[in-house]
Amino acid sequence: MRLARLQLVPARLLAVLVAAVLATALLPTTPAAAAKIKIDRRLFGVHDSGLASMANGNVGSLRLWDTGTTWREIETSPGVYNWNRLDTIVTAAQGRGVEVTLVLGMTPSFYASSPTAMPADLGAWYRYVTAVVQRYRSWNGKRGIHAYQVWNEANVVNFWTGTTLQMAQLTKATRNAVKAQDKDAIVVGPAFAARIGEQIRGITRFAFARVNGVPAWKFADVISLNLYPLPKYGTKLGTPEYSMTLLARARKLLGYGGVPASKPIWNTEVNYGMQTGSLGGTRATSITAERQAAYVLRTYLLNAARGVKRVHWYTYNMGFLASGGTLGNTLLTNPSDGRTLTLAGKALGLARSWMMGGTMVGPSRSAAPCSVDGRGTYTCVITYANGVRRVYWNPTKKVTIRTARSATFMQGVYGVKKKIKGGSTKTVDFRPVMVRSKS
Repeated sequence: MRLARLQLVPARLLAVLVAAVLATALLPTTPAAAAKIKIDRRLFGVHDSGLASMANGNVGSLRLWDTGTTWREIETSPGVYNWNRLDTIVTAAQGRGVEVTLVLGMTPSFYASSPTAMPADLGAWYRYVTAVVQRYRSWNGKRGIHAYQVWNEANVVNFWTGTTLQMAQLTKATRNAVKAQDKDAIVVGPAFAARIGEQIRGITRFAFARVNGVPAWKFADVISLNLYPLPKYGTKLGTPEYSMTLLARARKLLGYGGVPASKPIWNTEVNYGMQTGSLGGTRATSITAERQAAYVLRTYLLNAARGVKRVHWYTYNMGFLASGGTLGNTLLTNPSDGRTLTLAGKALGLARSWMMGGTMVGPSRSAAPCSVDGRGTYTCVITYANGVRRVYWNPTKKVTIRTARSATFMQGVYGVKKKIKGGSTKTVDFRPVMVRSKS
């Protein structure tokens, strides 16, 4: 009776909460308070089934989805596991110092009628998770897999057709199984898409879900959001700034469910132009190479400034759809081979070079990192041992900025360094520009 009564709480509040938060969907977002954010290499994450990203050293973390490593692809019959594919990936990632997150679902056919359904025997799930963690808690003398994620997009019917309570139960079982074998491994909650009404309702349901009176989110070390914006908002393209609006409203919904603001959040999937609904034959609207590169830079800068600890780009090796075109419009590699870096792919390395080894701070003592002014111009300040890097852009128009008096050079999306005079004015637009100065 207690569980049934608690499950009624979201039903009473859902419409009011979702309507209130959706009403703010198109408002610009700025961090609420000043902060200092140390940049961690694991922020720079990707999905990559071909593992070409391991070669260039720009990637710090890897999320395994669409890589042939789901539960139903590993457990080939009850209690029989084929580890070959996962062994290969873990070995490659470990050799490059890349931390691995494994998404544990989907259900094998001998445990449920659909891969998107709850296994009939929860013990089967527990045994599988135990087997995975036992194998990869020590791999070549070091941890092989650092984080285990319960499920992918548990608020999208393409991936989950069970109930919210069942997902909460899976989350608890995952925590128990993982921590029993590797207490320092990270348990990542089920991923939630965050851009349309039904997905928002799914986040709300999970935020209020309880298992034996304990909030479901407490079973996860990390909250996972897939922060794809809509392809368009009216006539305007969905951009990294809109993605941050999705983050802000998801945090608000989670807060209503008691999730503290300090709970770590990972952006486990992001790209732009991704369609809603069925994937049958849809393709993303093409955007210029410069805009693609700008999106990559703005994505990693803004996520870091908002306290997101991992950003896993979907995907490093996006190929062509059968109908032509691609699923997303921001491509890190050429879709023909999944290896040759595009300008956007090079921008991932550029973002890392601008940010790594530094600390993000606000442009003033009272401002938060990557603040936006009245003209809509963003300023990200990154301090490091030998000086300061300031990154500027304006998503909608050209504006002028004045560089610091000690500025020495600037660098744009092509990575070319250009000497400049300190205290001079420069024009910026949607393409981020980094200005290096001594102070």
